[in-house]
Amino acid sequence: MRALRRALGEKQQQEASQAVWKQLEDWEVYRNARVVMAYAAARGELSVEPVIRDILASGRMLCLPRCESPGIMTARRVASLDQLVTGAYGLQEPDDSCEVMDRGAIDLILVPGTAFDARGGRLGQGGGYYDRFLPGCRAALAGVCHAFAVVSSVPCAEHDAVMDWIITPAGRIACRGTRTQEDRI
Repeated sequence: MRALRRALGEKQQQEASQAVWKQLEDWEVYRNARVVMAYAAARGELSVEPVIRDILASGRMLCLPRCESPGIMTARRVASLDQLVTGAYGLQEPDDSCEVMDRGAIDLILVPGTAFDARGGRLGQGGGYYDRFLPGCRAALAGVCHAFAVVSSVPCAEHDAVMDWIITPAGRIACRGTRTQEDRI
């Protein structure tokens, strides 16, 4: 999957990014979210930059992940893309001035992944950052990936986070394993 997404040209990546934005812009879950956690794409991940720009322009609250120590990340409030610095693993992350947000205050989390399945299973980058961060979140979880990265099954352990939705350039998928509100708390 990583090789497939890295093989995409810049134009294909930009078109995919715009198509994901089209999937989100009128989606009720996205529109109703006052606090959205997104991510700065790296290593061929599908960019959500149009979404980030919309959140900032709309006055809603944007959070981005920051790796604090091995396996541990926080959500930090970002008011401007000027607050991003190169952090762990060469990723663009919020700088030290960005406030750490309570994960319980986030309404929607856009989660990058290497592959997803229709039950909401996610294969990440292998560091377990999201799997440690997401438990206890009440937010709707939306995995974001290229359509080719939605596969029949991904290996999942009990501690692996499960998505409520998968967003691809081709559409939104409601996952069969969707959690209830009580499961998020």
